[in-house]
Amino acid sequence: MPQISNSSYTTPHEAYTLPNGLQVVILPDTRVPVVTHSIWYNVGAMDEQSGKTGLAHMTEHLMFKGTPTNPAGTMDKVVQRRGGTMNAFTSYDFTAYFQKVPTPALAEMMALEADRMNNLTLTEEDFQPERKVVAEERKLTTEADPSDRFFEKVLRQHFSKTTYGHPIIGWADDIQGYTKEDALAWYRTHYAPNNAALILVGDVNKALVADTISSTYGSLGKEAQVPPRALAIEPARKAPLEFMAIDPQVQVPVWHTLYRAPSSFTGVAGAKVQPGEAVALWVLAEILGGSDTARLHRALVLEQQLADDASASYDAVRAMESTFDVSVQPQADVALDKIMPAVQQVINQLIQEGVTAAELNKAKTSILADETYARDDSFTAMYRVGMWLTAGGTMATFDDWRRELASLTVADVNAVAKKYLTESGRTTAMLAGNAGQLGSLKPNL
Repeated sequence: MPQISNSSYTTPHEAYTLPNGLQVVILPDTRVPVVTHSIWYNVGAMDEQSGKTGLAHMTEHLMFKGTPTNPAGTMDKVVQRRGGTMNAFTSYDFTAYFQKVPTPALAEMMALEADRMNNLTLTEEDFQPERKVVAEERKLTTEADPSDRFFEKVLRQHFSKTTYGHPIIGWADDIQGYTKEDALAWYRTHYAPNNAALILVGDVNKALVADTISSTYGSLGKEAQVPPRALAIEPARKAPLEFMAIDPQVQVPVWHTLYRAPSSFTGVAGAKVQPGEAVALWVLAEILGGSDTARLHRALVLEQQLADDASASYDAVRAMESTFDVSVQPQADVALDKIMPAVQQVINQLIQEGVTAAELNKAKTSILADETYARDDSFTAMYRVGMWLTAGGTMATFDDWRRELASLTVADVNAVAKKYLTESGRTTAMLAGNAGQLGSLKPNL
């Protein structure tokens, strides 16, 4: 088991920036002759405007439509011939593309990715069918799932003033409304080397690939005057939000609470980020609901037998304000109105009595072990670095969490619990299949 004393550990990497602004990060791993090649753009759903939601995700789809040099389908065929895999994904803070291939195929991947960074070809014949694909994707995922439909509305209320309240896939009307010109404008504005990071993980090092990186990505030039990212502020609230809904399609009732919380880069309601708070919240989530021995599971599942599952989670790596989440799956015969008092009792006890040194040490060990083993996987290592860079971090600060975790005290964890697990910062969402599952509560959403 990894030891907390390893706080000085730094992820082995080589990092530099090309003259055109492209960040390059290389994480060597020589165990197998494979490399994960990825490009991360510092743009995502959070950068969209109202009425144009989903453009980041739509552009992700369109990036596979080809260029004059490499028509649609070329990259897919090359990756398959090389025995590799490829994919892309869009989130609030980023849009990313990757290929995992044998190391000798890396130069080809660079050439293909660099080509479409500058030379995407897009016609109405490309755009219109892909828009239908995205619209259908929304119908088959969000619109077909009662929980997704409900939480889309809840997030719009929780993040009422920021773009984290927009769905990544976009609102249905927006998908129907934007044009090929909208997508091209998005691409031309944001897809440029000075708004991207090249992350390589695997059997590779700078000495082997620097020349290839320079000749492919380095030759692109600084193509775009990328606008600075706008970090909107969600105003402070004086009262909690509660949303209850009934949907006959619901088989298993849902109870979920989001507490407003800082990320590693942005404080609540525009407050200055306090060093160490993000790691303290990470540990608090582990103590409160990170395992079957955590407080919530022990109280609601084992002792009171109100729930089949109870957990807590926290995401520190976000460009804007984050959330500290508590989720409970009630037992079949337990109404949702019984859950809040039980959860609040656990939280009140934690705040009043504080966490214990034993809980703190166990959480530290668990987090360090999980992160160490997770980053041992090439895809996960690439993903962790990409998220950190696009949220606002640097490789110089990438491993700061280890030092903060090692020095974290019981008092630090108790302080963030009192500061952020507050009534005014809480949004509670309850979704039932019928009125009986809500108990005394009445639907309002």
